[in-house]
Amino acid sequence: MESDLLTAEDVAQRLRIKKYTVYELIKRGELPSSKVGKQVRVSQSDIDRYLAANKTGPQYVEPQVHDQKSPWESGREVVDLISSGQPKALEEALGENPDPASASVIISGQDMCLDLLVNRLSMSGNTVLRSYVGCYNGLYSLYHGRVSMSAAHLWDAETDTYNYSFIRRLLPGLPVGVFRLGGRMQGLYVKKGNPLHIQGWKDFSRPELTMINRERGSGTRILLDQKLVQLGIAGAGIRGYTRESSSHMASASTVAKGGADLGCGCERGIERVSGIEFVPLQMEWYDLVFRLADRNTPAVRIIGSYISSDEFKQDLEIMGGYDLSQTGRYEEF
Repeated sequence: MESDLLTAEDVAQRLRIKKYTVYELIKRGELPSSKVGKQVRVSQSDIDRYLAANKTGPQYVEPQVHDQKSPWESGREVVDLISSGQPKALEEALGENPDPASASVIISGQDMCLDLLVNRLSMSGNTVLRSYVGCYNGLYSLYHGRVSMSAAHLWDAETDTYNYSFIRRLLPGLPVGVFRLGGRMQGLYVKKGNPLHIQGWKDFSRPELTMINRERGSGTRILLDQKLVQLGIAGAGIRGYTRESSSHMASASTVAKGGADLGCGCERGIERVSGIEFVPLQMEWYDLVFRLADRNTPAVRIIGSYISSDEFKQDLEIMGGYDLSQTGRYEEF
């Protein structure tokens, strides 16, 4: 039994490659892996054997990013130019041409599964940009033609549904297509062992607890705010409500370090944050939205074919943490 089992993110850091490249190596059978539940693990000895066998092969190097902050922590609408690895302001990346369809493909969203789409488009020769803004603002950018596609996980309390009602309200008169990528579990981050016995949304009414919030416009923040309204809990009365983190990882890390008693976010993607326990509360659906006028462009055709394939489901299964029961579903509005 191997004693040093690593997550895909651990492997990516050690090899200085993108996380989706690790999944590609596993899928192609070049890097052996094991399944622990639904999570993939790789042993250090298998990494060593892979490196030894590929000393004369291609070198996979993680692009150097000079901004010490992650794109979603910089407070600007930022894109990451995949071909160079340099994060840039959206206006700088587009330059004189504000039309993303003629400049490059821009995908807005933060979830790791979008890396799979970026990788697929990059392999076909497309220049791909990533915008790391919350999904509410991502749809706003799609409406104004500033991005090509935007991910969304926006819960509507009135209908108890995800994304579709927001799409109708935020994109009035703009015909769009919507691909369902998968489901993710939303819930609360608490300290390991849950010493404060935090169980659900009602615990935000406990005056002794301090929270770390997500930024306005994120799907997680919109979910929380609607839950608080349903329960009659005033956000202004919650300690830490005005403190914002701009990613699931940052929120979980704040709780792990003792900066807050609880935070909100999704379960997947925080495996490397030690000292955290997750309280599952609600399944959410993660969709990709694009302008219907672009449906015959090479980028949308490539992505649509990939999302509808068994290969995409297999790739998500390798990443772990997704509900695949609705993956590939397609709607038009």
